[in-house]
Amino acid sequence: MKIALVSDTYFPRINGVSVSMDNFAEEYRKLGHEVYIIAPLFPGYKDKNKYVIRIKSHHIFFDPQDRLSNPFSLSMSRKIKKEILARKFDVFHTQTPFALGLSAIFWAKQTGCPVINTYHTLFESYVHYLKFVPQMISISMARRISRWYCNRMDLVIAPTRRMKTLLESYKIRERIEVVPTGIKMSKPMKNICKIFCEKYPQIKKGINLLYMGRLEKEKNIDFLFYALKRLVKTNKDIKLLMAGSGYDEARLKDLVKVMGIEKHVIFLGTYTNLQRPNILSLADIFVFSSVTETQGLVILEALSAGVPVVAVKRMGVAEVMEGNKGGILTELSIDKFVAAVNKMITDKKFYAQKKKEALLHAKEWESSAMAKKMLSLYKETIAEYKKSPKTKGEL
Repeated sequence: MKIALVSDTYFPRINGVSVSMDNFAEEYRKLGHEVYIIAPLFPGYKDKNKYVIRIKSHHIFFDPQDRLSNPFSLSMSRKIKKEILARKFDVFHTQTPFALGLSAIFWAKQTGCPVINTYHTLFESYVHYLKFVPQMISISMARRISRWYCNRMDLVIAPTRRMKTLLESYKIRERIEVVPTGIKMSKPMKNICKIFCEKYPQIKKGINLLYMGRLEKEKNIDFLFYALKRLVKTNKDIKLLMAGSGYDEARLKDLVKVMGIEKHVIFLGTYTNLQRPNILSLADIFVFSSVTETQGLVILEALSAGVPVVAVKRMGVAEVMEGNKGGILTELSIDKFVAAVNKMITDKKFYAQKKKEALLHAKEWESSAMAKKMLSLYKETIAEYKKSPKTKGEL
């Protein structure tokens, strides 16, 4: 098959959508399929393979880490005709509902093929960025836009059963199937400790908790700091490694100072996709308190590195770690979260059991199996489309 994965975000931007697309694309190619990723151009960034089609983009003043694609310019129309439409893809699979996600609906219509969307992001949990719009209105808008977009698909993919249930509550009429993003089992570099420990020698001793992801409000990172403040009282050498960056970074750095825990928090900064397994190898326990994850891919990555997880039992995370496999799920309670981390630290037999369990559970989510399931859905959708093409291009 000729497959186009379309997204308004991709590397060098590190997030769940970028990692998901990369994992699926790699698995599809292993099985002999021709796969292109269509994404915004990031000035100064060079792709490592020829299968990425970059679309001209602009700086977003309120979101400097992302780019706004402009597929509508004259220069881009020529490129789109030559590099996208002329390739006659069998399916367009969108990952976001913005400029490129919308364009993919037209491209699919023009070339006579189905268009599919994976609903990666719980947009109603991000409405706090619309500061001048009342929350009730912005949540309603997020749901209406999601419904409008998904109803122009030939198939909608939800990363978890919980996400499918939520989308059904939006009254989306198109077929919804559950296909989680698979993971590649972690293979850290042998000298990774040397790389980080030279800069942060305190990593060598004591307990290392790790958070890896965007440093933004919806990730509920303040919760981790309040838990850490409690943990420090009985674990003097405990540290929280913060891997990532984001809009909330400056405020979070100020917060740890105000809380008096700056000696116990190490901000590692940004990282590349290839460095993810290396950073995970520094951790004794992975901690996660986000309540908005559609899947929680980073949880699976931690488990694949053999790192037990303590996380808040919400949304996709609750499904990924169902039955406390590879760690402990807690309610949104500082007391219960602290108790879970202390259990990991003090009960060596329990910790060893969870560490072994983490690796076994992660193997159930390997990317090869998820890719085969998605490819099967592509074939079904293409066959159905050929029988009765839909008018998805009519916006």
